[in-house]
Amino acid sequence: MTVKNTTAGPAPAPEGDPVDLGAAARAVLDVLREAGGSLRVSDVAERMGTHDNTVRTHLAQLVERRLATATTAPAQGRGRPATLYEAGPRPGARTAEYRALTSAFAADLIAHGDGPEVRTRARSIGRAWGEQMRTADGDASARLDATLADLGFGPVREGEVVRLRTCPLLEAALEHPEVICQVHLGLVAGTLGRREEDPPIELTPFAEPGACLLRVPAER
Repeated sequence: MTVKNTTAGPAPAPEGDPVDLGAAARAVLDVLREAGGSLRVSDVAERMGTHDNTVRTHLAQLVERRLATATTAPAQGRGRPATLYEAGPRPGARTAEYRALTSAFAADLIAHGDGPEVRTRARSIGRAWGEQMRTADGDASARLDATLADLGFGPVREGEVVRLRTCPLLEAALEHPEVICQVHLGLVAGTLGRREEDPPIELTPFAEPGACLLRVPAER
């Protein structure tokens, strides 16, 4: 299966924050990232100990550079609804590493077609990579989300569903989702230490505008 010219699905994983981003704008971005959710202009200004108008200027810059998003809050009574700001997917600490390693073996797999054996092999390679990164510290969901963020997937969790807003291998995944997405599935299974008898992890590529959907049922 090849996916081309789709309006759905994730964006490319960001390579890194712009080097020319000013210190004040970077501080605003740090506040948004630490919040882990939506903030009003006044919320950001309060956390930084500065004025709304100063923060508003930097927020507009971050939105323009796609480092943050702006949405309108639901109307509550009279007056203009507030604008809510949220940090976009952060650059993954290990995105370049994951991209380099996966691209190398994915090219070899793709050369052999897209049959069941190739998909199984792709999933096994992803699992082996995930097992190397698995730790026993903390909650399993939190560990998975942290790993996915480090690798450049921009995860946002809603219960058992994780929206993957960016993809470190988007170009290859558009052309060969049957291979690349199996690598991702194996990666998740390996990171969590899932067994074959556990409820299956499901990945729906290009499921909606802006994201692939990963469903991770609770272990039995």
